[in-house]
Amino acid sequence: MSLTGLKQKTNEIIYSNIIKRIAFKFDAERVHNSFTLVGRFLGSNFLTRKIIEFDFSYQNKKLEQNILGIHFRNPIGLAAGFDYNADLVKILPGVGFGFGTIGSVTHGKYGGNEKPRLGRLPNSRSLLVNKGLKNKGAKAIAGKIKNIEIEIPLGVSIAKTNCKETCDEKEGIKDYINCIKEFEKVNVGNYYELNISCPNAFGGEDFTEEKKLDRLLTETDKLELRKPLFLKMPVDFSVRKTEELCNIAKNHKVEGLIFGNLTKNRKRKEFDREEMKRAGKGAFSGLPTKEASNKLIAFVRKKYKRRFVIIGLGGVFSAQDVYEKIKLGADLVQLITGMIYNGPSLIGKINYRLTKLIEKEGFNNIREAVGKGLIKV
Repeated sequence: MSLTGLKQKTNEIIYSNIIKRIAFKFDAERVHNSFTLVGRFLGSNFLTRKIIEFDFSYQNKKLEQNILGIHFRNPIGLAAGFDYNADLVKILPGVGFGFGTIGSVTHGKYGGNEKPRLGRLPNSRSLLVNKGLKNKGAKAIAGKIKNIEIEIPLGVSIAKTNCKETCDEKEGIKDYINCIKEFEKVNVGNYYELNISCPNAFGGEDFTEEKKLDRLLTETDKLELRKPLFLKMPVDFSVRKTEELCNIAKNHKVEGLIFGNLTKNRKRKEFDREEMKRAGKGAFSGLPTKEASNKLIAFVRKKYKRRFVIIGLGGVFSAQDVYEKIKLGADLVQLITGMIYNGPSLIGKINYRLTKLIEKEGFNNIREAVGKGLIKV
């Protein structure tokens, strides 16, 4: 076994047999907060960052890409919803991520929905999420990271403040725009994710209605953004409904799409029925989103060719899961749930094995594999 393989196996054993067993005995949100504190500490100085990088990270030039003028050292990114207050931006490269997204950030701060708002469904390989866009607000977070040097591309997920007032369309649009402006002022990050599909916010996903989305994007166009704009898309929509939204997006300054957000469909076949009986209020990540995500990725790549950069998200637990999304048409892939169940060594393991998959199929680099395995939809 190579040194890389040995390190990955050792970290996997430690996480699965010690850290995970202890952590999963406690409240999921409490554990998340504790891990965030540890990650922030490890990222706070050069020495600990380098120790983590030696132990976890794996890089290979075959995984590098230049997309929209941004250099990605590998295609694996941390999705929005984990580092919502930008506490982990310094440690992400050491763990092996090629990019990461903070947030979702809203213009006004929000303390989160009523607890419990985070839970585990291990038999379903899923997480229950009902945080409701919990974050400290755009001004505080933008100010926090404006002077931080970040080694990998950073995305900022933008959502509207979770309150009754933003349910009004004009106020909702204004809230989105004001949030973006806070980050434009300090010029941080490399791209924006416009989150129109959070299922746990007051008023629901109102900007997934075509006319409202068109009016929102008309206003974002006026900003003349210095960074690419991605749309965070619903995963529960049909191909036809998704096509309607894509047809709106293609007429605006939208460079990319992310498939997709959490699922609200509790009847998906991947769910363990006993776990679902106990599941509280919220939506779900992980394996139950995989099939729908892949279907929409394949459809959009086939329908719109290279009009959109596509980020795949949902049900990523292995290099094979990543490679499947890439071959269906995703340029980049994000995850959260797989890391929680398999540990932070998963990122390096994916990059290592992804390199082997590329070589096995005779591709010179990751770009050559994108869109080479389209499925019928």
